Amino acid sequence: FQIPSHFFATVYRRSNGFFSFSEAFGQNGRLQSSYTWFRVLTKMTARDASSSYTWHEMTFCSWWVSDRCTVLCTGASSLFRGLLKDALDQTGETMPPFEPYSSHVPLIEAIVGMQDSSVWSVRDIVRGIEKANCGSLHFSMMHEAARHAIHCFETLSVTVATVEALQEQTVHLASKNKQMSEPDVGVSLQLRARMDLQVRMLRNLLLRSQSNKERLQNEIALAYNVIAQQDSQVMKRLGEAARLDSGAMRTIAVVTMAFLPPIFVSAIFSMSFFNYTPEPGRPGWSVSGKFSVYWVCTVP
Repeated sequence: FQIPSHFFATVYRRSNGFFSFSEAFGQNGRLQSSYTWFRVLTKMTARDASSSYTWHEMTFCSWWVSDRCTVLCTGASSLFRGLLKDALDQTGETMPPFEPYSSHVPLIEAIVGMQDSSVWSVRDIVRGIEKANCGSLHFSMMHEAARHAIHCFETLSVTVATVEALQEQTVHLASKNKQMSEPDVGVSLQLRARMDLQVRMLRNLLLRSQSNKERLQNEIALAYNVIAQQDSQVMKRLGEAARLDSGAMRTIAVVTMAFLPPIFVSAIFSMSFFNYTPEPGRPGWSVSGKFSVYWVCTVP
């Protein structure tokens, strides 16, 4: 498959997608060989927004020579194999061997099916959150769903760019290949039309994925606003209670101001400094000469 050595580097093995190719033409302008290498990632999440999810990391290498094409699929899951089998059953008879990219049509069809399942799994999570009561939701679960939605949007965006690059190369190759008969040109046009449809489907899924992200962020914002409103109502009730307490304190202050002076006066005159029992020959009440001791102790 003439895989370039730099594709085995860590940066490419950890990449979320790429597309590259190599072609050779004869002196007569006819295509002699064609090699392609591309990578696609998808993320499948559980429908209940739990921590259960699966990454599908798939790399494809194709080799076309002498009207024969061989494709190597690495990292293909059982789900992808089933989708690819269905796509081959539908397009097997319409895959002309002279067209180097005819074998890519069922591959892209299976990739579209994988991305469709990924996007709709996130959509089901978002819909479940929308139907649930905001007060019973955990923010950790909502942020977990947001993480899945972000990953889904990222991988789908890269997949769209990868398939678009493959589609552009198909058009470019058709313009360079000079040795094509009129029937072959018609078949090539049908192939490009099928790829156009697949690219449009991926773009539509990308819009739905973006919608999932925005709907989920809307639900998170709604939950925050509901909690903020509840906190505001609690603070309002606390303010009302504080207002009632303030009224009670004012009442206590008024009562205190009314009764404190008489209490103060009665307390002073009830001391032993005053004598209300008249002595013989001295009518009235008398004050002790040591009354100043009270002020000496009180004023400081």
